[in-house]
Amino acid sequence: MKSIVNRLVVIAMLMLAMTLVLAACGSEDEPTATPTSAPTTGDGTSPDPTPTPGEAMDDDPTPTPATGGGGTGPTGPAATPTPTLTVNEMILQEGDKYLTFTEDWQMTPAVEALIPLAQAEGEVHFTAYGQDHVDAVCAAFTARFGIDCGGRGISAGQIVGALNTEREAGEAPTDVVYMSMTQMAQYIDKGYGAEVDWASLGADVRRAWEADNVDGNALGVANNQYTNFYRTDIYDVGDLPRSVHDWLDPRYKDEACAPSFLFRAGNGFMAFRHDADEMIDVHKRMIDENGLLVTGSCNEFILSGEKPLVYMGYGNPPALLDSGVIGQFWNTGQGINMFNTAVASNAPHPNAARLLAAWHSSKEASQITWDVVGSGWAAYGHASAGLLAGGEFADVKMVFESVPVARQRGINANYFGEGVFGAQ
Repeated sequence: MKSIVNRLVVIAMLMLAMTLVLAACGSEDEPTATPTSAPTTGDGTSPDPTPTPGEAMDDDPTPTPATGGGGTGPTGPAATPTPTLTVNEMILQEGDKYLTFTEDWQMTPAVEALIPLAQAEGEVHFTAYGQDHVDAVCAAFTARFGIDCGGRGISAGQIVGALNTEREAGEAPTDVVYMSMTQMAQYIDKGYGAEVDWASLGADVRRAWEADNVDGNALGVANNQYTNFYRTDIYDVGDLPRSVHDWLDPRYKDEACAPSFLFRAGNGFMAFRHDADEMIDVHKRMIDENGLLVTGSCNEFILSGEKPLVYMGYGNPPALLDSGVIGQFWNTGQGINMFNTAVASNAPHPNAARLLAAWHSSKEASQITWDVVGSGWAAYGHASAGLLAGGEFADVKMVFESVPVARQRGINANYFGEGVFGAQ
């Protein structure tokens, strides 16, 4: 009896050992590629982790292939390994998706029910960057919905501080705010934005994104981009610096100007396509070796022809483009901002506020802001012609602002500023 038990124990041990060997080797019949995690979309959740400013950001990083089986098994060809995206590729992909969101705002049953409630409130207050923007959007909103709309334009350098000061003082002078994603994140992350059901209000919910660890969200409604400008009567398109490194060419010595605020802020984007420390070195050389003038505003310099190139300007300014002698061009790594609406959590007119904030995502509103301030939803085709399909610079690899970009680029910009100009 004892010998039988011993034999059974030995057999059991052998079977266990074989099982472990087979498990370690895997199955030849069903080679399986390791699944790749894609960045979360739709609710604004960003990929994690976020790269630090000094981390290398290759322009064309090589994907690391996922682990998978090899060869051809008896049941068919082996599975094709799925490339594993780098963190930086995931962040860039998160932004690029917005260029595909072409769905227009819809008049839903919830909107139809909201309109009389909003009309009963009688008015709505709107805060954005420029008074021209506020006036144009408000005029169209009033004409469409019969609700008085007014507001104020506050510069990008002052808007966050003004809104924070008002909230801390217990004031409620605005219903809807409009800001870039980076600045809007500072606003809604403090709990100053209401939680809005954008889908029920006819907006494309894929454009919505959430505050960090508090209630509140915002909705993407427009885009604008960092832009270089040139005098078309002095330079041909083929003679322009096509990359950031080309600005070091001696032919551009003492020819260029950069607006100081945009020079710093714009380089918050560049680190997503280039190495951050290399960008510090390149831009220091642009100043020290090639005479780049960094000053408050470059408009007068390019309009007069004294500086026929502007590096890291912004948008589609009529003051420059309407001159007839100034064109636009772009370099890989420059950023495309996403501008957003949010309903203030203490909005005096919450129903009218929700209606205005959602309607601002429509093609109608986008066309208005594109015509008036040169900023519209790019996926609707409201963007600089040079960047659209078929444009001279359509192949330039821009950095589209997304939640992970917005939360990181301020850190990148500070790192760049300290590296170029020192701690200030």
